[in-house]
Amino acid sequence: MQKNRGDLIFWLFGSYLILIGMLAFVNAFLHLEDAIPLWFSYIAVFLIGIGVITKNSDMIAIQANIIAIPYIFWNIDFFYQLATSRPLWGITDYFFIKEGMNSLGNFVTLEHIYIVPVAIGFIYLLGAHRKDLWKISLLEIAIIFFMTFFLSSSEMNANCVFSSCISFISLESPGYQFLWFFTVFIIIFLTNHLLVYLMKKAHRFDMKPDE
Repeated sequence: MQKNRGDLIFWLFGSYLILIGMLAFVNAFLHLEDAIPLWFSYIAVFLIGIGVITKNSDMIAIQANIIAIPYIFWNIDFFYQLATSRPLWGITDYFFIKEGMNSLGNFVTLEHIYIVPVAIGFIYLLGAHRKDLWKISLLEIAIIFFMTFFLSSSEMNANCVFSSCISFISLESPGYQFLWFFTVFIIIFLTNHLLVYLMKKAHRFDMKPDE
């Protein structure tokens, strides 16, 4: 009975996150002038949902490596502007501009608030098994970077690949793209090792025999 209840929790959370990811993709296709389906956040929430349903902690951790630190900055910017009605770094300005987003887009983007704690919670429940997932995270983000760079416009600036999404950082190409990759590498590498450390401290890390 308890096992069935646990399976139901995984199924419900996983299904919800997959639905959010699908809604994000649909919204992007319906409003291609404002968004494209290649945003990291859309892909991450969808894959985390699949990871939860299939009980694959590696898949969840790969996405958490990519989004955890950027989402901290997103939340600081969001809640500052929510509390003060003034922009901080400009990251979440789109949410507060009346013409900037539609209601479905605003609903979907709220996943930034809860997806990282949810992901870490399920990694804890499932246990962590590998130390080298940062390599897969980096490969994923590199693929998405180049797809975004060559398939979207600089005006849209999806995934901040053309210019900084933070108002006080200004750097021209190609120097900015080098900074982008260097920053992303540091973010992924640090997050990966922090997750491994936390899971070890919580006795939730069990390296597979063939690793």
